[in-house]
Amino acid sequence: MSSHLMAMSLFAGAYGHASLYSPVPRNSADRDLPQFAGGKSPSEPCTCENGLGREGGPWPNNKPCGQGGHHSVGGRCDQACDRGVRAFADGQSCLWWSQGCSIGCDKCAASAGGTAPITGRAPHTNKIGFRTRYCNSTFKPTLPKWAWTMNIHAVEGSVNDSYQFNPWRAPGFAPVVDACGQAGGRYPQTPIGGDSVYANTSVAKMGELGSKVLLKMEAQAIWKAGSSVEVMWGMRYNHGGGYQYRLCPADQELTEACFQQTPLEFDRTKQTLVWLNGTRYPIKGTWVDEGTNPPGSTWAMNPIPRINTDDIGNADPQSKNCPGPDGESGKGCMQIPAPCPMDRGPEPWSTDIAYQGQCSGDWTTGLIADTVLIPKGLEQGDYVLGWRWDSEETAQIWQNCADVTITAAEESSKVFSVAV
Repeated sequence: MSSHLMAMSLFAGAYGHASLYSPVPRNSADRDLPQFAGGKSPSEPCTCENGLGREGGPWPNNKPCGQGGHHSVGGRCDQACDRGVRAFADGQSCLWWSQGCSIGCDKCAASAGGTAPITGRAPHTNKIGFRTRYCNSTFKPTLPKWAWTMNIHAVEGSVNDSYQFNPWRAPGFAPVVDACGQAGGRYPQTPIGGDSVYANTSVAKMGELGSKVLLKMEAQAIWKAGSSVEVMWGMRYNHGGGYQYRLCPADQELTEACFQQTPLEFDRTKQTLVWLNGTRYPIKGTWVDEGTNPPGSTWAMNPIPRINTDDIGNADPQSKNCPGPDGESGKGCMQIPAPCPMDRGPEPWSTDIAYQGQCSGDWTTGLIADTVLIPKGLEQGDYVLGWRWDSEETAQIWQNCADVTITAAEESSKVFSVAV
């Protein structure tokens, strides 16, 4: 087997989760608390289960492996339990996000903290943002169709264009609840399904805003102005879309407007998959700089294809066998081509992969590494790196914030994290 062929891990994806891993974000400040030791979590692990949930054993939701949408392979849930390169920034970093955020709206549906359920429309009322916009607006999607990551056979603007109001369809235009994310993605009293969970700790409590409660950390990276630096993020559940890295001076209020002042450009030759054991596989990234906000700024398309478990509300003529006979996989489940050859399969890249392959689905077996360019004329000082992932399948935006220091161009760059 090739060195980059890793064991598969099978999950059920209800709501996407993801987080910044390098530099280590403020959002993972609870990783050193006892209840999170070894990748564990009393709510929803952001990394691998690390031994939790073996066949017959309890998951955090107290359901045995194989129930509640979780799956077992070879007698254990989650065969990617060795956290590897993901081990240095877990805790609850993937549980900070904004929900009910539609393009064209001034605020997200979850911002008000109401008690009415926030749902999608039929035939997927359980999917937030499905065929619905959470405000009255005529704002149209700006994303070119070649950068869609979901439901790519739909006619744009048609009834089957089920994700047209969701954040990725106009990168950077949807509002957020908080620029560093909201703990659990909702206030405690607001009914939202999926994995909108968060275990209250001394660091933060459910519903609190990251920019307000997450304390400044010692710089997790020292970057020199004018340099190119590597950053990495990883997902727990995948919902397509794309992302951007931005900077805000640490002495300013951490708002979306501040982060939008300094979006970082990508080195478009250096996107890389990094598996848990540190093995690297360079891939050709997809970069979007038209129809983006701030205007002309660059966003990276999520290169890992979502694998659907049904074709309800999709417009894919090849997806009629999804799910397949096993109830999980089937042709047409993979939304876009996988970036690595072992998952691509025969044309047109329709494979029988359930939830997670070597580089597809709910990909917890590695990280996505990008190289970003630090502006040469950037003033020296302390900054906060903002990472924002705009989902396409749901009206959700994941956000993390990390502390970095920018030095003069002649000084060297350092990242304080596990080398991979």
